[in-house]
Amino acid sequence: MNYKIQTFPAALILAVALAGNVFAANDALLLTLEGKVEISPTGQTSWTLGTTNQTLRVGDRLRTSLRSRATVRLSNLTTLRVNELTTLQIQPPSAVGKQAGLDLKNGSTYFFSRERGNETEFRTPLASGAIRGTEFNLAVADDGRSEVTLIDGAVNLANNLGAVDLVSGEQGVVENGKAPTKTAVINAINIIQWALYYPGVIDPDELALTAAEQDTLAASLAAYRSGDLLAALANYPEGLTLTSDAGKIYHAALDLAIGQLAAAQSLPPSPQADALREVIVAVKNQPAVIAQPASASQSLAKSYWLQSQSKLTEALAAAREAAAKSPNFGFAHARIAELEFSFGHTAAALTALDKSLQLSPRNAQAVALKGFLLAAQNK
Repeated sequence: MNYKIQTFPAALILAVALAGNVFAANDALLLTLEGKVEISPTGQTSWTLGTTNQTLRVGDRLRTSLRSRATVRLSNLTTLRVNELTTLQIQPPSAVGKQAGLDLKNGSTYFFSRERGNETEFRTPLASGAIRGTEFNLAVADDGRSEVTLIDGAVNLANNLGAVDLVSGEQGVVENGKAPTKTAVINAINIIQWALYYPGVIDPDELALTAAEQDTLAASLAAYRSGDLLAALANYPEGLTLTSDAGKIYHAALDLAIGQLAAAQSLPPSPQADALREVIVAVKNQPAVIAQPASASQSLAKSYWLQSQSKLTEALAAAREAAAKSPNFGFAHARIAELEFSFGHTAAALTALDKSLQLSPRNAQAVALKGFLLAAQNK
């Protein structure tokens, strides 16, 4: 048999290789998923479930469902937190030497970068811009109304009707048929609170769920007790609405784990509802809700609030109090361990951590702490 070997000009081969490098250099990475996160590859209309550490190429789309979040690392190493009910697309660089950009179709995203020289280009249905900064929030309503809240940096926000320059502490707004406007940000923490971390503080044994509710929530409760808040949310029956106060508190605790605060803030006063609100004010650096803890859940929540006030000794005492009130509360023992370790009490931290992992082996916070403790022992 005769084979004909086809040759290609070296310049063409080099051009193809360089094009591939340009696209590869602008890949993003899907770092974390909470709830339902889907990906649609460039050129396709179908959606498939995303996976941890999945590469997102130029043109790929990402969307989050209700009670879902994601973390994406862009090619310029900017970390992007994606809120629930958000759809975005990775955009090609606008020019040679630029990084890939972002097209936010709807929803909200929070950007954070440790590189002060970073520039991130974005566009929404009504505006576009290039942000030079380390921290900002971008939100698009269903009608296209776009908001850029600049916590640290500078941005030029523009559409075909005008443009505004924003600096740290300012917010730009673009509405349909109007030029961009800007205003001062009163409280940035209220805007980005959905992107922040809220630990598990509710002891399910204190909720007094009915036998029927416990049967209905069996898979979710098992995951919660194991320390896996995301699995607890994933196993919560879709469409289920519990009318009891205990059922509402449990669901609100799961919502809070993914940054959704509304349910917790609307609960009527109770020891467990107040525990959820105590964590919220701790994150927002606001006055305490709980004067004197009356339950394990309240003591654990108080521990986080005390830490927010730089009162670590009192925070450790509150965590110990939570474990004393509920010895099988895995989150309380993990909290003791991290605070003991903060004081350099490695042996005490290991004791508490081993107890925590025995009760709640899938608590990511405890597993991460285990790594730090082993490193401290050169293991």
